[in-house]
Amino acid sequence: MEISRSRFGNLSVLILGRRKTVTLTASSQEVRPPLESQDQWEFRGQNTRYGTHGMHTYVAAMIPQLARKLIEDYAPPKGIVFDPFCGGGAVPVEAVYSGRTAVGRDINELAVLISNAKTTYIDQVQANETANNIIDTLDFSSEAPLLDRTLGYWFKKEHLPSLDALRRSIEKNVECHSPLRTFFLAVFSATVRDVSLTYRNEIRLRRMTPSEIDNFNVDPIGRFQKRARQAAVVADDLPQGISTDIQIGDVQAISLGDDECSTIVCSPPYGDERNGVSYTQFSRNMLRWLGYSSGQIKKSKDKTLGWGKRIRTAPKSPTLEEALNAISEFPNSVNEAVSFYADYQSALAEMARVTRGHIVIVIGQRVLRDTIFDNGAITTDLMENIGVPLMDVFYRKLPSKRLPRMRKFGAAINREAILVFQK
Repeated sequence: MEISRSRFGNLSVLILGRRKTVTLTASSQEVRPPLESQDQWEFRGQNTRYGTHGMHTYVAAMIPQLARKLIEDYAPPKGIVFDPFCGGGAVPVEAVYSGRTAVGRDINELAVLISNAKTTYIDQVQANETANNIIDTLDFSSEAPLLDRTLGYWFKKEHLPSLDALRRSIEKNVECHSPLRTFFLAVFSATVRDVSLTYRNEIRLRRMTPSEIDNFNVDPIGRFQKRARQAAVVADDLPQGISTDIQIGDVQAISLGDDECSTIVCSPPYGDERNGVSYTQFSRNMLRWLGYSSGQIKKSKDKTLGWGKRIRTAPKSPTLEEALNAISEFPNSVNEAVSFYADYQSALAEMARVTRGHIVIVIGQRVLRDTIFDNGAITTDLMENIGVPLMDVFYRKLPSKRLPRMRKFGAAINREAILVFQK
């Protein structure tokens, strides 16, 4: 990987941060493979599904090795690590494995469910016994639920009764609001994704072709059993006694006190959901099976950065201003970009309020109307507005196999910036 080095002003400076020594529990050392890479940021060929990371996929997730390195480099050994965009839980999980307090917020209910499941210790024997009870008491006497056409489009008709029976059996056998209920709902959600007629490893939903659907054979019950067994093993390996606080939360109004967290490590969205990764679309089918209504899902989407019809003013940023001028002939796109970056600055201000130490942001460039918006430079401009200086900048090359799919939806070009701010 080539890392450009020049003066501080153009975001190409490289200043190596001090590395913090962290003592891991024996369990954590066994579960997590060592960080081995010729390049300190790329982690090519490494397993990204070790431990509880593999319990459930999430779209555009930070790889755990990156989260781990950033936590070890910038968070104090007994600190509070906060991710205000916790998504699939990479940062909270690595905080727990390292013995630090994990705090996470996300407006997406699926993200919060997954992150809680991945960071909560579950006794393997108890999990296996409960899984057996769920399977043994499956009831197929009720007809499959009347799904709306949109949801029914994504599943084979013959799979609906099994999914419905699993959902109802979990509700019957596992106490509501318990850690075990969260665990099995996450396993069920992952099973729903396994059974859905969608292409994997894409950032937007796309249905399989008719011939692919004909050849798509999966046993929902068997898949659930396999996932439950695997998840029970890794959840039992989680360190015990580590504090976590992961809940629904709006990054523009964070439910934490001033200076409450020692470190933030996060990867914000590159743009609004119209022109970037649609986390709402990714999670919709799973949330519908988990009992969320279309209205509830839409309500969460309304809180995403840049969403809604509220008039915003562009924040001060020379880099942003230059990009907006380049697309000025497309007023709708200008308004969408302004809305996103105005909300993004509000989010950054809240992040600065609740943190007393480092704020580490991993973010890539975006493309809108064939114009590059340098999110790294824009983020630095916005943080300067807030009064939080940039300390370190690193660049991480993205895997080439991801680029065509991401570029189509206005996401990163070929690298992402790792920005380290010091409050």
